[in-house]
Amino acid sequence: MSVPIYNISHYEFRKCLKRTRRAIVPVGSLEQHGAHLPVSTDCLISERIATRVADAVKCFVLPVISYGVSFEHIPMFNVSLRNSTLSDVLCEVCVSLSSQGLTEIIFINGHHGNIGVLQYISQNLDAKLRAKSSIYTINYWSGMQKELDHAGEVETSLVLAISPQLVRMDKAEPNLKRLSKSRIAYSTITTTPGSFPQVTGNGVWGEPRSASKEKGDRLLNEIVGNIVHIISELPQE
Repeated sequence: MSVPIYNISHYEFRKCLKRTRRAIVPVGSLEQHGAHLPVSTDCLISERIATRVADAVKCFVLPVISYGVSFEHIPMFNVSLRNSTLSDVLCEVCVSLSSQGLTEIIFINGHHGNIGVLQYISQNLDAKLRAKSSIYTINYWSGMQKELDHAGEVETSLVLAISPQLVRMDKAEPNLKRLSKSRIAYSTITTTPGSFPQVTGNGVWGEPRSASKEKGDRLLNEIVGNIVHIISELPQE
């Protein structure tokens, strides 16, 4: 079973530390996900996946870090941190966890815009940690065969499986503008602040009307199973 940091005392933490020195930290964002999904979508997905993975590998799991880099959604709703701010936050989390005896820290990322920050956390921490700790990042969509969308079939199905009461399928609609460029081109374009609404028309990338809870359940099982396998292949301290 996982050990949720939120729910344990210092005494219980020290006791559990004898069994595991690994911690999983989900990272999400607060940003628009069309008219049908909550702004917490990336947080909900990364936190659920992190908890299930921690259950499987029997380690600590921390509360989700809710703020990410989402300037591409301006002027639609987003609560964004600068790259340097998010990097500082994540680095300080690692320093704190390392000082408490955690030797392996795994970030499970739920937002595409956080990739640029997360890939350098280990390098930025190299000379800062009091004790040797390994830092890893896994983008949850690397654990599934389907391509990641934004408020499309994948994300909508996942939220239907996690928190169906938050989904308004009567408001679901696909991107209003036709996506005619390559995904690589669009990935480059959407690093620019304010670009996502311009590209999609309504902030949705994909077709949410084909989503279902059953698809979400299958995706969750696939993602969790593959991430557990990825973790089993990481070097052990």
